[in-house]
Amino acid sequence: MEQRYHIATTTEDSIYYVPVYIMLFSLFENNKDLLFKIHILYRSLSAAEMQALETLATSYNHEINWVSMAAVGIDDYYISAYLTVATYYRVYAPHLLQNETDKLLFLDADIIVNGSVKPLLEEPFDGKALMAVKEVVPHKTERLGIPDQYDYFNAGVIVFNTAAWRSNKYHEFLIQNIDRRKSEYLMFDQDALNELFYTNVKYIVPQWNHQTGFYHLSKERLAQRYGMDADEILNNPVIIHYTTSNKPWTYACTHPFKPLFLQYLNRTAYKHFAENGSITKWIDKNMQRISHKIQKLTR
Repeated sequence: MEQRYHIATTTEDSIYYVPVYIMLFSLFENNKDLLFKIHILYRSLSAAEMQALETLATSYNHEINWVSMAAVGIDDYYISAYLTVATYYRVYAPHLLQNETDKLLFLDADIIVNGSVKPLLEEPFDGKALMAVKEVVPHKTERLGIPDQYDYFNAGVIVFNTAAWRSNKYHEFLIQNIDRRKSEYLMFDQDALNELFYTNVKYIVPQWNHQTGFYHLSKERLAQRYGMDADEILNNPVIIHYTTSNKPWTYACTHPFKPLFLQYLNRTAYKHFAENGSITKWIDKNMQRISHKIQKLTR
């Protein structure tokens, strides 16, 4: 029997349905030599939306496993204005799927996969609980009690060692911390994961989680942060993660890889999902470009 690799992603409801669709479409298009079982953690999707995702997956010979989060009691978890409680689904993914696989790749919805993920899926854990990429700008790790010699990772792309999840009951500790900390977690589930796993993470190269913040640093600072050539970091990503609230389907987005997202979007039935422009949005977009240039000069 041919191996199926396990991928998890999430959507609270129809708001992020199209980004999930585009992310999976890009994954499937660039990994035609692999077979996947896609686990979608969701709260509320229409029958038509679920069928469209099923049709997309089966057209590439992949499987979908629907994981309803409707009965999971997380509605009182602390969130910000532009996030939903779905951001916490990722901490449930390795727990709910621990009997499905020993290795689970979690991908946020605001991602384009522009190459093969096989090297990532075959990367060894080296005894660690998870693999992730360093956050480009650590979020004041001292507030989490993380000593200076340790780092902080971005949770948008994580490879979970679900075998370790089974044997160490990590989920119980995560939920206890979230219940205890509540609004003290400024980065929500990402803070929770970092607080528990800062000594138990294997850091992987930034091509596996190409963050928007890369463009807010000078090349010198970027190279220093990741210990590799800045041009290699910027020009050869495999997984492009559109972090921040300014997404590539919005007109104001100035991300250098926004055109790539639109290329994938325009190959689907959802090409009209991208936001149209206006004079006000044009001004906002150019003000953002100026702001980014100033940030690079001062960092």
